[in-house]
Amino acid sequence: MGCLPGNHVELLQIAPLGDPLYINVNDSHVAIRKETAHAITVEVVNETL
Repeated sequence: MGCLPGNHVELLQIAPLGDPLYINVNDSHVAIRKETAHAITVEVVNETL
């Protein structure tokens, strides 16, 4: 399982102390540390207000 260029990434939840982050990567739910999340570059395609 991984996050490759072009994958759709959605932040689902942040743990109470801010780490880990719970994300959805192409319909796979993954918990990752903030340290790992910093290596992911994202482009906002649909900003929710």
